[in-house]
Amino acid sequence: MVALSVAFYARLSVGSRQIVEIFNILNEFMGNIFGKVPAYTTIGYWTQELGLSVYKESCNLLKDKRYALIVDESMMIGSEKLLLTLAIPANNAGSAITEKDVTIVDISIAKGWNAAAIKNVLEKVVDKIGHEPEYVISDNASSIRKAVREAGYSHHMDISHTLGVFLERAYKNEADFQELSSKVQMARLKYNMQDVAYVQPPSQRSVARFMNMSIWIGWINRLQYVYHTLQDDIKSIYAFIPQNASLVDELSETMDCITKIEKDVKNNGWSHDVISRCKQLVRTGLMSGNERQRKVGSFILDYVDRELAFVNEGEPHNASSDPVESLFGVVKSRMSDDKLAGVTPIILMMPLRLHLSDKDRRINFEFKERLEDGRHRHIKEWTVENLSPNLVVKRINTIGKKCVGF
Repeated sequence: MVALSVAFYARLSVGSRQIVEIFNILNEFMGNIFGKVPAYTTIGYWTQELGLSVYKESCNLLKDKRYALIVDESMMIGSEKLLLTLAIPANNAGSAITEKDVTIVDISIAKGWNAAAIKNVLEKVVDKIGHEPEYVISDNASSIRKAVREAGYSHHMDISHTLGVFLERAYKNEADFQELSSKVQMARLKYNMQDVAYVQPPSQRSVARFMNMSIWIGWINRLQYVYHTLQDDIKSIYAFIPQNASLVDELSETMDCITKIEKDVKNNGWSHDVISRCKQLVRTGLMSGNERQRKVGSFILDYVDRELAFVNEGEPHNASSDPVESLFGVVKSRMSDDKLAGVTPIILMMPLRLHLSDKDRRINFEFKERLEDGRHRHIKEWTVENLSPNLVVKRINTIGKKCVGF
C-alpha cells in the first residue's frame, strides 16, 4: 500500500485525494484487497519523507563518478524562485537525457538569484560531492552564465534555449514575420469553438515562444500543402497563408534545419562528429538561403564552435537541460494557486520522482526501511532551515479560524 500510493503520487499526475479514491474503488470491486486506505495527508507525508531520504544521499552517490551539472531557476512561486541543481552522467550514452538519468543534488529557494548566490550554490554542491563537474549546462540567463564562468567550470549552453535565441534575434522584429504570427494567433482566437476550429492553429506560447516555433510553423506548412483541398469558408479565413508563401517556405526550411540539429545534438551529445554534421546542415540548409537564414546560420556556426572548445575527442557531452523544465512543470502543477503559499515541502517529491523513474530502482526501493528510519520532524527541520514561513498558515493563525476569541 505504501509503495503503490507513493509511486502513484510521485510518478503520475494525480493528487493524494485522487489516489485515496482510486484505492477505495479498487477495494469495492476487488473484495477489499487493499484493506484500510491511508488518509491523503499521510500519502503526502510519506512522499516528503522518502523524497528527503533520497535527496540527502544524492551527493554521496557521485563521489566516484564523472558527472556534469544542470542549473536552472524557476518562474516566481509566490514571492520566491526555486534554483535546482541536477547531476547527470558526464558522457552522453547515445540517447537524450531523461528523468531516469538525473539526480537532484541541490534545492535552494530565494527571493531572487544573482551570479554570486548561484556561484555559492555550485561551490556548495561541488564541496559535498568531493570533486568538480566535467561541465555545467544551463539556459542563456546572464546570472547563471556569469556564475559558472566565475566558478571556473566549462559551460555548455542548452541547445533548445540557444537555438530559440537565434530565431528570436533574426525574426522577432521583422514586419512580415510579426504580421504572419499575428494573423495566425488572431485566427485561433476568433474562430475557436466554431465549426472551422478543427483546423485551427496551435497556441503560441508567450513564454519561450521561439523555443516552440516548430509547432505552429509545422501547422502552417501543412495547411499550405492542403490549402487547395479545403472548403471555401476555411480558405477565406486562412487566405493569408498562400499570400505569404515565400515566408512560410523560408520558415519551414529554417525550422527543418534547426530541428535536425537539435535532434542530433540531444540524442548524441556534443562531439566532434556531431558538430561536423551540424555545420554541414547549416551550410546546405541555411547559408545558401536569404539574409535572415544566413544570419541564423552564422549564429549557429559560432555557437557550435564555442561548444566544441569544451569537448575532448571521444567524450560526447550532453547538451540539454530538458529534465529540469519538466520538473518545474511538476512543481507548478502541485503547488497551491494561492500565491501566499509560496514554496512548500511538496518540492521534496522531486528527488523521489526522479529516483522512481527507473523500473529497477522503483522495484528495489526500500520503502518500509526508509520510512522507519525517517521521522516527520525531519521534514519540519528541513522546512525551517530551507523554506520561508508559509504565509497561508500565518494568515490563518492571525485572522483565520484559529484567531483567538473566534
